[in-house]
Amino acid sequence: MQAEELAFARRDLAEWSQPIIVDFLRDIYSGRLGHDHLSLRVLCLSHGRAWRLMLQGDLEKLASARREVTGIARMAGLKTGDIVDIDAAMLDELLDVVVTRFQRAPGRATIYGKVLLGIAGRLSNVAPTSA
Repeated sequence: MQAEELAFARRDLAEWSQPIIVDFLRDIYSGRLGHDHLSLRVLCLSHGRAWRLMLQGDLEKLASARREVTGIARMAGLKTGDIVDIDAAMLDELLDVVVTRFQRAPGRATIYGKVLLGIAGRLSNVAPTSA
């Protein structure tokens, strides 16, 4: 697999998955915080931005985005473990979407799967810290 092909897959996945990510995060955070929580919108958008950066492989900006998510989540009453659990669920959701969406295009499913597997391997490195 060429680096060029992987870079394209990262950009493409980050682009088409953004609405899926934000909807998923909204649903999961609504379940934990309630539909009317004041921090819900900003938390979803911030965490969605972090996922976009993760998919794009922009690790410099990602560190700052993760600190932002952690701060907002803590102000909303969530714990670091909640964010870790949400990230794991988000990764599962994206894998399910890729498998379903590209079941007739195994080559594409493979490359997107490799992007997501790379993220799975890095999630522990970008996990929010307990401060």
